Amino acid sequence: MNFWNVRSSAAPAVVTEEHTYTYLELSEAIQERKKNYHSDEKQFVLILCESRYDVMVAYLAALQAGHAVMLLNHDLNEDLLKEIIHNYKPCWMYGEGPFPGYDQQDGLLWKRESQIQAAVHPNLALLLSTSGTTGSRKFVRLSYQNIQSNAESIAEYLQIDSSERGVANLPLSYSYGLSIVNSHLQAGATVLLTNESIISKSFWAFFQEQRATSFAGVPFTYQMLQRIGFFKMELPYLRQFTQAGGRLDERLVKQFGDYAIKHKKRFYVMYGQTEASPRMAYIPAEKVIEKAGTIGIPIPGGELAIDRETNELLYKGPNVMMGYAECIEDLAKGDELNGVLYTGDTAEKDAGGFYTITGRTKRFVKLFGLRINLDEVEKRLEQEIHLPVACSGTDDKMIIVIETELEKVNNMVKHYIEDTYKLHKSAYRIHTVDSIPRMSNGKTDYMAIKDGFQ
Repeated sequence: MNFWNVRSSAAPAVVTEEHTYTYLELSEAIQERKKNYHSDEKQFVLILCESRYDVMVAYLAALQAGHAVMLLNHDLNEDLLKEIIHNYKPCWMYGEGPFPGYDQQDGLLWKRESQIQAAVHPNLALLLSTSGTTGSRKFVRLSYQNIQSNAESIAEYLQIDSSERGVANLPLSYSYGLSIVNSHLQAGATVLLTNESIISKSFWAFFQEQRATSFAGVPFTYQMLQRIGFFKMELPYLRQFTQAGGRLDERLVKQFGDYAIKHKKRFYVMYGQTEASPRMAYIPAEKVIEKAGTIGIPIPGGELAIDRETNELLYKGPNVMMGYAECIEDLAKGDELNGVLYTGDTAEKDAGGFYTITGRTKRFVKLFGLRINLDEVEKRLEQEIHLPVACSGTDDKMIIVIETELEKVNNMVKHYIEDTYKLHKSAYRIHTVDSIPRMSNGKTDYMAIKDGFQ
């Protein structure tokens, strides 16, 4: 059974701060929304996402109706949204209007006044931005098989069953956040839907009141949890928590792993990309301390390999995207990757079959003829100073941003860079900040660092 064809039962499906909706109520709401997507042809629907029940209904109804769905964050830059609408010309919009050229149909649903005849591939189900919640002009094309197979795989290795009550605390337009919803619906579990920040008291009040069993976070989430005293919280109903969306400092992996073991909970560190719907690898909970620093092993149904010539990590599985889209004409394209994804990450494999990311194929700068791996610099500096670090730059200058105001830390970094990489002071610049620039999904905003700290 596909996760979007939700079962009809009295079990709780979605819980918000105001209401609990059963699977039967969810199913009926989807059927009502489907009636609005009236069309004999496969069409293209753009949904502006917030963590709300009606948005989930609009998403699931579009999938059930056989349409292709693009998910964007509701607070996307207005000019970028206009450009995306112009490039893709969706037949339907769902969100707070008005939208020029669209007529309001029912509530937040809008229909294009002048319909465009454009082919949409029959297998195309979902389009997500390559930059998560920021909304790039380039989108990942995912098939029904892609998202269904990944939902099944995640539910399997995270041991999600109908008794789980998982908090969907990440944006629905972000592949990680959406995968929480998909995998829980697949298992007949309960989705706890909230817009509250994981570092707010109201989030944890909702968490406790609803007896939440799991939550998810990107590296920034776990940095914040350490600061707000997570390890001292009483969380009797918590069973597991997961991390993805980038590399988490090995020191923090071990700290949260140790907490999980002491409190008989499970902590999963995971690796993925939107291009893989999004999950590709995970560290089993019982191995998270021993294998901290790795990305783990392939998810059920997937395979990992390393290119012998380039050391690039390759992934093969039914969840690999069909390809990319940049305009309406691309929606007609079929599967261009045939289940094989070149991740853009370089990696190595240990004797136990666990993979470790060593860098990015394109995350390099060349300074005075020396090729510098920016991911390696970040990792080494974090181990050296035990503070969040972000590195960006060009072949003219490397930029290092550190979350601290201490001058002695600045000097430590300076000496480490010059001693380790033998770089002249003109080849790099260090900036100390209160907070590293991040996108709305919590990932480091390397473009903002490169543009703002030259």
